Amino acid sequence: MARQISRALLVLMTAAGLPLTVELAGSEQRPTQPPAQGDRKDERSSSGHQRTAWWKDEKARAEIGFTSDQAAEIDRIFKQYIEKARPLREEVNTLEKGLSETMKANTADVSVVVQQVDRVENKRAELNKLRVVMLYRMHRVLTPEQNVRLQAYMDRREAERKKQDGDRRW
Repeated sequence: MARQISRALLVLMTAAGLPLTVELAGSEQRPTQPPAQGDRKDERSSSGHQRTAWWKDEKARAEIGFTSDQAAEIDRIFKQYIEKARPLREEVNTLEKGLSETMKANTADVSVVVQQVDRVENKRAELNKLRVVMLYRMHRVLTPEQNVRLQAYMDRREAERKKQDGDRRW
């Protein structure tokens, strides 16, 4: 059951166009900022996939069977999240930059680096908590049947993305 919930949350995060990043030690890459507006139909992810907020997609709406009121409520939840997440994301980026500079200098005491890592990871955890709560709130707007249909829609969408990625690699 917990694994199913985790999977559903992961799919919802992906569907909402929110960043899912895995940072490697010593990597200079920064996670992408979520789009300021979830309604840009021409937005593309780093892998070239078109990003559309599922609650604004007419095809998804018809397939899942949610109402315009439900879509408006989900959009409101998303916008509230973005308002709170944007400054946190900026803070995480600033803290990561400071940590990176400290590590490049290679002169700080290990305890200083540990403190910086703690600050970065605590802020990142705060940001992740916000995202999970947002997804849970979105999930609660839909009926159990709609959530089942949403999961099927997301599974199919993810399979299509993987197929496209596989086709592009060769």
